[in-house]
Amino acid sequence: MWGKIRISFILIELFVIHKIAMLDNSLIYKILNFKIINIPLDKAFMNQTVLLIFLLAVIFLIIKAYVKKNIFAVQLVGVLISVFIALFFINDKLSFSIFLSAAGLMLIISIIEDSYSMAYLDELTGIPSRRALREDLLKLGTKYVIAMVDIDFFKKFNDKYGHDVGDDVLKLVASNLTQVTGGGKAFRYGGEEFTILFPGKSINDALPHLESLREQISKAAYTKKSTKGQKSKGKSTNSSKLFVTISIGVCEKSSKFKQPQDVIKGADKALYRAKKKGRNCVSK
Repeated sequence: MWGKIRISFILIELFVIHKIAMLDNSLIYKILNFKIINIPLDKAFMNQTVLLIFLLAVIFLIIKAYVKKNIFAVQLVGVLISVFIALFFINDKLSFSIFLSAAGLMLIISIIEDSYSMAYLDELTGIPSRRALREDLLKLGTKYVIAMVDIDFFKKFNDKYGHDVGDDVLKLVASNLTQVTGGGKAFRYGGEEFTILFPGKSINDALPHLESLREQISKAAYTKKSTKGQKSKGKSTNSSKLFVTISIGVCEKSSKFKQPQDVIKGADKALYRAKKKGRNCVSK
């Protein structure tokens, strides 16, 4: 859906540019050479109107990169700066070609990286997504362990503190999951559920690392700031610390669980047993 909207905007932009190009040349010349501020830029390689549009684009991308932590926006700033420098050396064929080529190369790399992120990284947590998990499952050998991880009572937590806090907690848990030791790799499976792969490991190899991870997450505090409503009512403005725990079900490839999907089902059953035991534990 979002891809179709983007394409629609690009087509509209091309249509508008075409219509502008069909206007009277003298009008376009007046617009492009309009002096915004009275400073001597007559010898500049770029008139004030174009320079202003260029600067606004750079500022917009910098703000977007800062607010949304968008790496693609940072890369686009680099592309624009390279194009700007290339135009500065427009009469020097070698320098112009070098900087313009650099801009094109950065743009290609940025598009590839952005496409990879959209396809294989979870948008909320930034860790590998379920699609990445499916591909990694195809690469597993004859010995591996799969662990299914679930945040305990997450629905109640979400209902009590709101979806924004819930999203932040998902990010916190995901960040800790990426620190798993023992050669494990974490993926977001869906909702509050995650998966960890241990290629080339046995269940006895993985268990100590999963126990350590479970304990680490149980001690990881999320700092919840007081809301404006609480402050206006005279309540304490001190931030409160929230904690969550996880339950883990683990299963390894064996004669009973031959395929990766079988191992996942086995790990799911073990996860159910962990919840039956009272949660905040690892079960096999």
